[in-house]
Amino acid sequence: MREHITGAVQFVSNNHLKFDRPAQPIDALPDPGQKFGYVNKPVPQPPTAEVLAKLNTPEIKERCADLLSRYPVGQAALLEVLWLVQGVFGWVPREGIRWAANVCGCAPAHALGVATFYTMYNHAPKGKFLLQFCRNISCTIKGAPSLIAYVEHALNIKTGETTPDGLFTILQVECLGSCGNGPMMLVNDDFATDADGDVLTMKPGTKLTTDSIDRILKWCYAHEDNIPKHDVLGGTVKGHCGHPGAPGAIAKPQVADYAPPSPVLNVKSEADETGATLTWKGAPEFTKIVVEKKNGNDWVAVGEPGVKDKAFVDPNGKVGDEYRMIATSGERVAKPSAVAVTKQKPAPEQKAV
Repeated sequence: MREHITGAVQFVSNNHLKFDRPAQPIDALPDPGQKFGYVNKPVPQPPTAEVLAKLNTPEIKERCADLLSRYPVGQAALLEVLWLVQGVFGWVPREGIRWAANVCGCAPAHALGVATFYTMYNHAPKGKFLLQFCRNISCTIKGAPSLIAYVEHALNIKTGETTPDGLFTILQVECLGSCGNGPMMLVNDDFATDADGDVLTMKPGTKLTTDSIDRILKWCYAHEDNIPKHDVLGGTVKGHCGHPGAPGAIAKPQVADYAPPSPVLNVKSEADETGATLTWKGAPEFTKIVVEKKNGNDWVAVGEPGVKDKAFVDPNGKVGDEYRMIATSGERVAKPSAVAVTKQKPAPEQKAV
């Protein structure tokens, strides 16, 4: 190999490379993270055996089989399977991401990219109550920053931190889709602008205030040992048959003409010395149009105008002939158009001289 390199270098103009020095060891560069520190502290990961023991349960396997049967490709269920992992741990450990990738039949690197792209997935343990405050424009205009500061002061933590007792974590997130109640927040999976007795509420027109935040925090302390659990995926769906072609699905594909295209509209026919001229209005998805003429009790095809044509002439047409048009879009055939009875074309108006 050395001879090949030396020979190649001889053809490089004005080179000063030499290969007469002894081989020198290549040292790895120091880890910048160890030298300068990390922006985010490394998150200790649970042992693989512990993760798999919690995920490979009959209940989780049933949920995964249900999800996979809803999609033609397993990878399509990745978001929901990752959400199942977060439901078990409260966050998505790396081994949980690998497990989700294996369930959905995709690469672990792809699953990691998906899990880190969406902010709804937590990559470190959070408090029992995750308080997510909307910081988007509607809530900000209505006073969200001052309310966030109030909660930070009340819990003695900053955004992104968790209280020492592991009870609360504060996050600022983008739009939560409830601008009419802004400013507002999410407590775990529940929208909340107040607490009414034993439930969190967000009644129409209500918004967060310092008083309602105090009531919500009081509600959280009261439910510290009994956090209401919600199945945001809706539970296993029985008897949905699944997506045709998916693992375990029993649904049948729809027939080709399950949703026929729209028929040809506004068909008109007028006769003159050249025959009967038909005009109509068609949809852009048409791939074929057939003109039929009534002959006794039967309909006989007399031509196929182009799908972009605006008129069709039947040279044998005359007043009183009946026509209809049938359109096709791919394999789907539309219903016949309304019957058009040929009328005499009016004579052109003569301009006064």
